[in-house]
This record gives sequence, structure tokens and C-alpha cells, in this order.
Amino acid sequence: MSRDHTLEQVAEMAHQAETVLLMWNRIDSPLCDSETEVMLNLLRRLTGNVAAWLGQEAYDVAEREQTQ
Repeated sequence: MSRDHTLEQVAEMAHQAETVLLMWNRIDSPLCDSETEVMLNLLRRLTGNVAAWLGQEAYDVAEREQTQ
């Protein structure tokens, strides 16, 4: 099955999500609701892509093992 992202892209997305969380943790003043929503949506998109890629990889590995 073809994927929308490469391993390198997914690794970069995971790194970006980690960086966003680290930066968010260092903010001194609280974010307003709209800023929080934007941050959460960004993190959902980044981590969702990573989770989907890893899930597909696990499925593909299991299928290859069954056919051997």
C-alpha cells in the first residue's frame, strides 16, 4: 500500500509536535481560547499523521510475516 508520507517526514512531524509541546510549556502567560485551539489542532494533525503512519506500518509488517 502506498503512503502519503515517508518515514523521514513522519519523524519530522513527531519532532515538530515535541518542539511545539516544549515551547508551549515554556510560555509564561496563559494562551487565550483561540490560541489554545490552534495549538491543539496543530498537535492533533502532527500526531495523527504519525499515529496513522505507524499503524499502517504495523499492519504491513504483520501482513508480510503472515505471507512468509
